[in-house]
Amino acid sequence: MAADVHMFTCLSDNFGALIHDRATGATAAIDVPEAEPVLAAAKEKGWTISHILVTHHHPDHVQGIEAVKAATKAHVIANAADAHRIPLVDETVAPGGKARFGSLEAD
Repeated sequence: MAADVHMFTCLSDNFGALIHDRATGATAAIDVPEAEPVLAAAKEKGWTISHILVTHHHPDHVQGIEAVKAATKAHVIANAADAHRIPLVDETVAPGGKARFGSLEAD
């Protein structure tokens, strides 16, 4: 399960990250501090965002979810305990569970 990771700056003091599954072409944005840099980074790499993995509800992790989901129809996965504070969640993961996208999974 080989993956490529691309990191880039967001906001004035934050980073964004994309993880790309080479086997399936699935690409996950890890959090979405703001939409424009996330979408631009995916375009630059030639990747299509299929998933958004949300670590927690703070604004600098979620404020761009709505715009990225609108642009990509990405599947939003969040911690079950925090999902009520995160916009547009499609799937939740309980503590100890795994988030899966493409052939990859994250604890």
